[in-house]
Amino acid sequence: FRRNAANNPLGYRRETFETLAEKAGFDNVLDYMKSPDYNPMLSQYLRKQSMEARADGAAACVVCPTELAYQFKQTPIEVIGVGNCVLDAIHPHMETRATKIAVDQAYAFAGITAEDVDLLLCQDFFLSSALLGAEVSGYIPEGQGWKYILDGRVEINGDKPLNTNGGRCHFGHAHAASGLADVYEAVKQMRGQAGTNQMKKIPKTTMLRGFGGGQNICVEILRTAE
Repeated sequence: FRRNAANNPLGYRRETFETLAEKAGFDNVLDYMKSPDYNPMLSQYLRKQSMEARADGAAACVVCPTELAYQFKQTPIEVIGVGNCVLDAIHPHMETRATKIAVDQAYAFAGITAEDVDLLLCQDFFLSSALLGAEVSGYIPEGQGWKYILDGRVEINGDKPLNTNGGRCHFGHAHAASGLADVYEAVKQMRGQAGTNQMKKIPKTTMLRGFGGGQNICVEILRTAE
């Protein structure tokens, strides 16, 4: 995801890990990533670079009936599915269960399956949250997220692009504005207007998973209007 942010003019953390490792005097990036000084452990599996980058920011969009949208120059992007779930924060595996419920609602609403999704933007306070959302939604096979990252399959031009803007950990997290910032990223990608961060295969169907307020999950599915 750091490479995605590095290519994004709006990204908050734009230096690649390779560049940071070189500046810090490391011969290879893995030694830098394991360094307790530059990337300390936060938990058993997470390090500092896997945590949200808090930043200032704002986002806006215009929402109107599809028939009205055709009157404007830009290609209309339709909302074809939505899903929502709120579970008590003390509920075991709350994020996993709530994501599954909201995703299934959105798929049923839109009449599609995970196989129809070309791009996933998944809220990630921590890196693991993006992988969890991708696996629970069926976008990536369960337990395979780490392999997809190592193989480059979640990068912009991989077969399962994920968080093309860099995600909260690298693009930056402006809290209330971040969900709509993902919508902005999705629409730009779907219109082929993402510039240096544009996917070669322009996505037709994009799914977004938001996670905030401690226990609120919201899923939207967007599709380019015919």
